[in-house]
Amino acid sequence: MSLKIAFVGVGNMASAIIGGLRASGYAGESIIGTSRNPDKHKSLEAQYGIVMTADNEWAVEQADVVFLCVKPHMMRDVIDSIAHVVRDEQLFISVAAGLELAALSAWLKKPVAIVRSMPNTPSLVGVGMSGLIANEQTTGEQKQWVSDAFDSFGGHAWVEQEEHMHTVTALSGSAPAYFFRVLEVMIEAGQAQGLDAATSRKLATQAMKGAAAMVTELDEDIAQLRRNITSPNGTTQAALETLEEQGVESLITAAVNACANRSKELGKQYKV
Repeated sequence: MSLKIAFVGVGNMASAIIGGLRASGYAGESIIGTSRNPDKHKSLEAQYGIVMTADNEWAVEQADVVFLCVKPHMMRDVIDSIAHVVRDEQLFISVAAGLELAALSAWLKKPVAIVRSMPNTPSLVGVGMSGLIANEQTTGEQKQWVSDAFDSFGGHAWVEQEEHMHTVTALSGSAPAYFFRVLEVMIEAGQAQGLDAATSRKLATQAMKGAAAMVTELDEDIAQLRRNITSPNGTTQAALETLEEQGVESLITAAVNACANRSKELGKQYKV
């Protein structure tokens, strides 16, 4: 579909999506972005070749697809200000954490197609992962367009039950922070053994990048990949045994559960 797209609120995540769309061949003149900060308009227009405005209402009026990219606590006020120009045939995509489809639908005041998304920060460098769920008004053609749009800056996974978006948050939305923390600890351990910070960072970071590439590009079970580099009584076995002794499974499971539970708590704030 050749569509006119509006981004209500152009921050980091919206910029990542716009960058992906432009890189995949989408015309800049078909994209409108909004920002309350006029100082950002010229730089964004120059960077992406898009049209910038401070007028949310005008942007939504022009669009076939509207990305709602404002903070959750701002969303209702923003939607209230544009609801009177919403058209039945439009598609709305929310990137605000915690806002359920029912709340978005109630605020928009029309039975429009809505997709709720949970991207993550690696989207900024083109390797993001996004969880997606659509309401019943969303057509197969619209879902395909959304899939292609989110694939332009990474990958996507559709879920069928909205409660699973909390798990999406725990497994991909927040997960980059877990890996950053592991890297921090590994780098510090390398320094404690005498390596300089730059060398420790390079070694640990490339190892993590390589492990992720093997998991995504090789058709092998993850446990088998682990076994392939774990020689009996070798160095890797010593490290893995220590991780198990220190409770790595219970620690990571607890962290994922805590993230999902906090997501549920935050979601209750925006229920209708």
